[in-house]
Amino acid sequence: MEVKKQDYRRYECNESGFITQYLVSGLKETPFADSTADENQLRYEKYLRSIVTEKQDRRPLGEIRLGESGRLGLPWRYYYNYGNWFVDLSTFYSVLTRVELDACTILTAPRDMVVKAAVWSYASLDIWCGNDKVCVMEPAVYKPIRRQEISLPLKNGENLLYIRLQTLGVRDTRTLFGIQILDGAEQIIQTLPDAKNTVLVMEQADWMSSIRLENHSLHFNGPALEGTTLGYDSMSPDFSQAGTKIERFSVAGAKDVILERNRPYVLVECQINGQRLMRRMEVIGEIRPKSLAGLGFEKNKREIFRRTAAVESLSRGGKFGFSISNILARKALGIEDERDRRLLFETLDQIESRYDCSDFLVCGLIRYVKNYNMDEALSRRVKSVLLHYRYWMDQVGPDAMCFWSENHSLMFYVSAMNAGELYPDEYFTRAHMTGRELYETGKRRLEQWLADVELHGFEEFLSTVYMCVTFAGLLNAVDYTTEEIKVRAARVTDRLLTMLSQHTYKGSVIAPMGRVYRQVIYPFLQGAQALMNLVNPKMPYSYGEGWLAFYATSGYQIPEGLDVLMEGEINTEYATGNALVRLEKNQNYCMTSVQSPRQDKGFVRWENLTLLEEVQKVDKGSHEYTKSLNERFHGTTCFEPGVYGYQQHLWSAALDSETEVFTNHPGGTCDSSEMRPGYWYGNGVMPAISQGDGVLLAVYVIPREHPIHFTHVFWPGVKFDRMEAEESWLFGQKGSGYTALWCSGALKPHDDQLFGCEYRCFEDEMAYCCICGGREEFETLEIFMEYAKSLNPVFEKKTRTVQAAGRALTYDAREDRTQYI
Repeated sequence: MEVKKQDYRRYECNESGFITQYLVSGLKETPFADSTADENQLRYEKYLRSIVTEKQDRRPLGEIRLGESGRLGLPWRYYYNYGNWFVDLSTFYSVLTRVELDACTILTAPRDMVVKAAVWSYASLDIWCGNDKVCVMEPAVYKPIRRQEISLPLKNGENLLYIRLQTLGVRDTRTLFGIQILDGAEQIIQTLPDAKNTVLVMEQADWMSSIRLENHSLHFNGPALEGTTLGYDSMSPDFSQAGTKIERFSVAGAKDVILERNRPYVLVECQINGQRLMRRMEVIGEIRPKSLAGLGFEKNKREIFRRTAAVESLSRGGKFGFSISNILARKALGIEDERDRRLLFETLDQIESRYDCSDFLVCGLIRYVKNYNMDEALSRRVKSVLLHYRYWMDQVGPDAMCFWSENHSLMFYVSAMNAGELYPDEYFTRAHMTGRELYETGKRRLEQWLADVELHGFEEFLSTVYMCVTFAGLLNAVDYTTEEIKVRAARVTDRLLTMLSQHTYKGSVIAPMGRVYRQVIYPFLQGAQALMNLVNPKMPYSYGEGWLAFYATSGYQIPEGLDVLMEGEINTEYATGNALVRLEKNQNYCMTSVQSPRQDKGFVRWENLTLLEEVQKVDKGSHEYTKSLNERFHGTTCFEPGVYGYQQHLWSAALDSETEVFTNHPGGTCDSSEMRPGYWYGNGVMPAISQGDGVLLAVYVIPREHPIHFTHVFWPGVKFDRMEAEESWLFGQKGSGYTALWCSGALKPHDDQLFGCEYRCFEDEMAYCCICGGREEFETLEIFMEYAKSLNPVFEKKTRTVQAAGRALTYDAREDRTQYI
């Protein structure tokens, strides 16, 4: 009998029991505001999440048809996101927004049955099975992800599952949910409403998922449909090119496509039944460091400014641009661009609207005001905007600004001081202060910020993203404050550059980090490379979001000897924040990590004031309180096994500037995830880690309360001169260096946006052992392989202890109250 397509496109749950086939309607995004005031922005946002949910008891009615509008007034579409176990439409909101999403699927049961399921989300959810309401999850939370068990009363045959999601859009917003069948998943078949139209889309999604990248070619499982395109993404940071940075070519009818050289960022797109499907891939072997040879310091500095000046404005997720750094670079080079006046007024509008990160713009604007003449209209507009800005969370006005991170707090403090000095006798309406009062408030907090870093070190330590922002904020403190603060700020800036220089290995920053993003897999592309290239022109450069434009008009002097630190051998450990960092760097390898937990004697963790404020009075106007809020939101630097993670990168082993390996427990199941923690950056749950003498041990235990029960290895095979894989071992050689990675469980290759770069271990409890060595000790890779195996790593699950090379590490789960919001 001929099988009909609508009967053919049926799906089982994935290997972990998750439902993966959905139609969605949304996101519906509407402005959201509330007049409630709170000096604690985190508590304020928690309150907003509690009131954003609108209750609904009855399942939304109406026919569900592909391409036609649903309850939200937005069309139903097929959800496709390669490798995702969740419906995940997470994104970033610069202003407060109410976010809504509807989704549905059909579960076909072989008989009347009740199955148990787990619902995972950060958002507020209502779920109906047929007409029965089976789940209410509220209110929305920021972190960690919540798990709620439900029962699904399935009838024999088809059962509609309808999901209604609501949440508060504020900065990085986790707009996602997942449904995991806990028993009987193998009996459940997934289909979709409107089968006649959705079947072709599902078929094309399967085709998209089958694409392979091998030998610089894409291979398709059958000819590409008419309208299918191959795109090359320039990855331009310029917002003015956001609509044109992808060049597309038809590949209709092709089964194989040879990719163009030196265009490594590719995407395949197709249109089917009014639906757009897209999958991204990267040719990792062609993503290489960029350097300019033979330039002295001054000429290289001008090249940095030219690269920044060439960008009209920095794209913020393709939604709008921030242009102040680019304007500063053009002014420094004497480039008079007629667009810049328009961009300046656009910048002032963004500051006035209090976009998140508008403090970045204020810092740049202050530098512009301090260095360049303004006509009367611009001067009047600048004054109005700065007088009505909100310089701290205890001042008037609802918005989505982040005040508390290490870089944000610095910029708010120094900007309050600078703005108050500009207009000492004027009244700042949101602060309810005169300029002199605002200056003194900013000065006091800036001095506390400096004192904290002087005593404890950086919380966003070695962050190859945020150290650039902190560098720019410190330059404003160096250039536009009191003599005492200038000296202290310069010393802290020296410390920042010294730490990054220590961790620079054969050109790239290789480091554990307080906060990081996906470019951790490309160390030479990280923002801090711009700083290292400024210090030492021999280092590879990156764009660095244009922050070095601040340096064009700064009096800060870069300390001598940093190039020696970059190129020399180091074996050391040091504390920063609550973290203990270990670094082994020699001509063969660089191995570095944070210890989890710290076991050095005398360590005393600084106290989080937000855990005390309910029972005793605390100084909410102090930086110590701000720092406590930051630990709650952006993750702790007190690394301990079992604690929920955020964007912390815990360890790396590198053989050169681009051949780096590490493991992590991902916060998302696919490379395109917008989660924090993400796929390659951060950890859903932190492991135990210990390092010494070229050997690193790590133990991961994934609790029932987390949905993702695998860890994975970043292993860029194409970057090695040689590599070998044997059962639970991976071995690699690059130049004179060797590395080996052992896992207590089975390592399964996996491809997503990258091919030949990932191995997964699907277990709840697992251990890793990384070993590094050099050619002067091991003449060949084979000799090193035998040595690594002779260290005999063993993992005892009963005690959660891994042993190797005479070292042992035991996983002792901890809980950290600071990591719940």
